[in-house]
Amino acid sequence: MITRLDMATIHGLREALPCLNHLPLAHLQHLSSNQRVAYWIDEISQSLTKESSIGFQSVASGETNGFIVYNDSAWDSNIMGRRVGTIEHLAVRGDGPQAAAILHELIEKLTRTLADRGTQCVVCKVQSNERAAIHALEQRGFLLMDTLLDFVFDFCRASIEETNTGRQDEALKIRKAKDADLPALMAITDKVFAHYFGRFHADPQMPAGAPTRIYSEWVRSAFAGRADWILVAEVDGKIAGYGIWRKALEIEKRHSLSVAHYDLAAVDPQFQGGGLWSALMLDGMRVARDFAQNLIGPVHVSNHPVQHILQKSGWNIAGARHSFHKWLQA
Repeated sequence: MITRLDMATIHGLREALPCLNHLPLAHLQHLSSNQRVAYWIDEISQSLTKESSIGFQSVASGETNGFIVYNDSAWDSNIMGRRVGTIEHLAVRGDGPQAAAILHELIEKLTRTLADRGTQCVVCKVQSNERAAIHALEQRGFLLMDTLLDFVFDFCRASIEETNTGRQDEALKIRKAKDADLPALMAITDKVFAHYFGRFHADPQMPAGAPTRIYSEWVRSAFAGRADWILVAEVDGKIAGYGIWRKALEIEKRHSLSVAHYDLAAVDPQFQGGGLWSALMLDGMRVARDFAQNLIGPVHVSNHPVQHILQKSGWNIAGARHSFHKWLQA
């Protein structure tokens, strides 16, 4: 039976979470199962308290055996000019035919509800080993757009001082960004991401210009306070690249997760190949080590140069996530 899931009915979900086949915080391998479940229920509660939330759960014999939670994405919607939302949670017990049937019901119930509400595009990200969820999404019309590898650096296992990423240009200087740098960083973003291969560019139904504009707005929002530190690389006084970082989120702090996030970096094409990206990464890591044990950064599966640099710098691949889009209306 599919029923509504909200803060009034979340009590049954608490007991079910340890039995479901999703592993929260999979990239942080040192956490206990109790830590993971506590974080997950907090995360789900945050999702359900948002005004746009829609949640459903599958219940059999009084027990929850699967659930789905959705929210509108105002940021994506504003940039794309379309009503876009995200399936923030999707999980089920087991991975056999019964699990597949439950996932189909949950996804179908949600997409019908969203179509009636006028949502145009639905995004869902799932871990690459969640086969039942992947197959259910594809069978309900969701299309795979990209795969992100979750890289993690652990200061307890590796040292920045031991990192050797090659010789750097002597004319290179790295400093913290100033407000006056924004136009130059926006120009670099337009160059680098005009023909990128992420999920926004991969989607043929994305409005013209929206994929690059999403990255530009990402940089703009970083200057508006979304980032905790932005580093700028200069070569002979000319801005040639940047790196954007964040400290732990509030929910991560509540659960004593000592992490920092590498969000985005870009190097002007005319300066690529001179060790600039590596230098930006290492300086960002030096800032983060004063308050974080683990650094987290997503990298596109096709971005082999960045993967190579991170692995040389002591980062490890700790997981992978697939991104799916489904357009309910054009």
